[in-house]
Amino acid sequence: MVKISKLTAILVMCTLACGMTVSAEETIPAESLTISLSDTMIIGETQKIKVSVLPSRASDYELEYISSDDTVAKAAIGTVIANAEGIADITVKIKDTDLSDTVRVKVVKTKDIPVTDIELSDDELYLERYSERKIYYDVVPEKATNKEVKFTSMNTSVATVTDSGIVYGKRNGSTKIKLESADGNVTKYVYVKVSDDYDDSDYSGENDIAVRRVDIYDGEDEVKKTVEIMRTQTKQFSVQIYPEGATDKRIRWKTEDDDVADVDENGIVTGIGEGTVKIYAISRDNGRQDTITVKIIPYVRYPDSITIAPQENAIFETGQKIKFTPTFSPEDTTERNLRWYVYGGCGSIDSMGNVAINDKGTVTVKAYTSDFKQSAVYEFQSEYSENHFAQVGTAYNLKQNRAIVLKFDADVNIASAKANIFAGTDAAGNESRNEISIEVVGNKIIIAPSSAWSISDNFVFIKENLCDIYGNKLGKNLKYNMKVRGAGNGEI
Repeated sequence: MVKISKLTAILVMCTLACGMTVSAEETIPAESLTISLSDTMIIGETQKIKVSVLPSRASDYELEYISSDDTVAKAAIGTVIANAEGIADITVKIKDTDLSDTVRVKVVKTKDIPVTDIELSDDELYLERYSERKIYYDVVPEKATNKEVKFTSMNTSVATVTDSGIVYGKRNGSTKIKLESADGNVTKYVYVKVSDDYDDSDYSGENDIAVRRVDIYDGEDEVKKTVEIMRTQTKQFSVQIYPEGATDKRIRWKTEDDDVADVDENGIVTGIGEGTVKIYAISRDNGRQDTITVKIIPYVRYPDSITIAPQENAIFETGQKIKFTPTFSPEDTTERNLRWYVYGGCGSIDSMGNVAINDKGTVTVKAYTSDFKQSAVYEFQSEYSENHFAQVGTAYNLKQNRAIVLKFDADVNIASAKANIFAGTDAAGNESRNEISIEVVGNKIIIAPSSAWSISDNFVFIKENLCDIYGNKLGKNLKYNMKVRGAGNGEI
């Protein structure tokens, strides 16, 4: 009978030494108390009360939590629970003292989301006298509670504006249109210039038709919002000129800052450096123009495909750590972060693609791009290293048909035994496995050959995952050597 290392959980108990002298610390009284709490809550919401007591070393005090109306907001230990619409005073007090702080809390059905910005598609408008043009804008954030905007003309003798933002040019001159959010948080201005329909500068000849308006388009849509372009990338813009029968339709394109973006004579904008810039389309006939805002953002390129490969001369054995390296296509890919996974139960992998092999079998390594649109797979067979199993003993002159009994300090789990014990004639455990049967009787494992042991060195291998009936693992990879001498009825 062979006795293998213990398979038991050891409980280490610590005891306190007797005769210790304990000195009491001086009690420091609290001098002030403040609380931090949001003054608006939604029905059903719970929030923590942040309490600050000074001095910070103050000790031996007890806090009391009080609500002026529990039906509106209930003060529990360290929290406030909003129950119904209304107002309640939440007070935190140090018991048996006059130190306290109070916050008035309003409970509402839904919390108002304020307007933080009004984004204008253009902050300048050029109008012919007696013509109209609409102001385009976006209220930020989109989920603002009240997205209404009030329009006001600062000089109604030059231009008026409707409640929907349509500006009407009354006479030559300049003015401003004020846009104000309904909650009063944001105010923006659009500068308006009104010119005479029959201004001589609008005409290059007696019978020519002047350009009255220029609009910049992105494809089939007029540009009304900021357009984003990645650095080094290009985008084609076009214009529509009104009236369609204008005699001179030539346009001059201009950039506000060529360090941020460039624009060619055909309206192709190229991102140069990160930032925001205005792009102008100007009529060569009379200077009428449209302006758009372009934001140049960092260049981002996701890969079209990836491959992964292990380090050169990698050894696929237990105990080895193998670095996997990805290759991205195209080469200018910027998004090179990968999510690594390993399958098969014989290895693990970290976030840098390092695979640690811990068992023999099929190991599948898989890598995904950060957007999960591309992936790569590498599969290999792992082997046991020469020193993976530590030899714990040797039996001599074993008969070919005899069983071997392993005895442990705890009852063994039968399923674990069948999954984690095998036999073979290869000392490393990689080849030449024997057909065996396994039985468990309490703390004993009986291992017998299905037919007979080979007349040579045979080995029984016990994996570290072998566990007792309580789930405690052996935690070691062990092997036992059996030197078989031939058939018979001998014992170990």
